[in-house]
Amino acid sequence: MQKTIVFLLGLADHGRQTMKTPAPPPLEPLARADLLPERIYRRIHEKIASGEIDPSVRMTETQLAAMLGVSRTPLREALTRLRHEGLLTAGRGTSVASLSRLDLEEIMELRLLIEPYLAARAARSVTPEGLAELEAVVQREVDALPRPSLQKFVMANHDFRVALVRLVGNKRLGEAASRHDSQIQTLRRATLEKKSNREIVVRHHRALVEALGRRDARAAEKTMRDLMLQARESILALIPAPRA
Repeated sequence: MQKTIVFLLGLADHGRQTMKTPAPPPLEPLARADLLPERIYRRIHEKIASGEIDPSVRMTETQLAAMLGVSRTPLREALTRLRHEGLLTAGRGTSVASLSRLDLEEIMELRLLIEPYLAARAARSVTPEGLAELEAVVQREVDALPRPSLQKFVMANHDFRVALVRLVGNKRLGEAASRHDSQIQTLRRATLEKKSNREIVVRHHRALVEALGRRDARAAEKTMRDLMLQARESILALIPAPRA
């Protein structure tokens, strides 16, 4: 009897050792609604960066929802995030946030740190396809130099920065650059009213594309830094420094 019990216990132990732990059930894919606030956030962010949203106009949630073709619940989530990042302000409607001179000085200081580095990184990772895309965008800028095509120039200028960031392949770095870039879009557009400023942009973008084509990271970094210094001077000139 005792031997039988030992034998049966041995079988039980063997079964426990050979029994495989069942695999966890696969996670269900996110529903479309779960991703909607993120899509709305990116779409509004893009419209701010490209200048499609007029900063002088206040829009209600109802108007924004109709413009984007979405419901107000996911829209509110996206708007909260954009306000937290300083891109939008709330009040009697929603509008693009205005910036003080101190805000601009801080943003431009960050851009001077980030964007030359991005350009150098792009020079190391550029592809023939990416270079061709940048060349095409620069040509769009050239075609849009005349004053009646200001919006087309602004859009091309935005697309150049997007294409450059895409070459780097660092999502978080790109998001940081994009966020601070979007915050100054209104004032950038004002500086681009002057044809001489548009010509400066084109000249630097051409030089940058040439540096990328040679995979010259040092030249790309210097070209972008020079452009950021020019941009800083033009943008800060729009808001005089407070008197001492």
